[in-house]
Amino acid sequence: MLQPLISFLSDPSSVAFLPFLGITLVNLTGFVWGVGADETGVNIESFRCRVAPENKTFALDKVGQKRGFAVQPMELTVTIEGEVTGSTGIMAAVGGAATTIANSTAYFGAPTTGKYLDSAEVSSGREGFQRVTAEFSANAGIP
Repeated sequence: MLQPLISFLSDPSSVAFLPFLGITLVNLTGFVWGVGADETGVNIESFRCRVAPENKTFALDKVGQKRGFAVQPMELTVTIEGEVTGSTGIMAAVGGAATTIANSTAYFGAPTTGKYLDSAEVSSGREGFQRVTAEFSANAGIP
């Protein structure tokens, strides 16, 4: 198991080196390894970004086939999961105030407006670290 990793890391034709992980990306220009940035208050495990129109309504012809549609601006939904590391940043988010998210959300025409907390859940168990799952959204018409 270790030998393929050692070979992978020692390839001299690498195009990117990630010193914090000891990972070299070989012949992978433009690829991203793992989560792009840390989030304050969370040891981030996963970051999901979903972009979809707020509403899409189809016009149908006389036999019920789609012939066109009306579409509203895109809506962004961000989900962050990981272990709780503090009470600032993501952990201090409140529903009525925009939250700064460190990871990029600039995909597929997503709104660049404020990200507002929609829901959050903190879970604790008998073993392991306290975990958080938080969901944020952004809409084009809301700054």
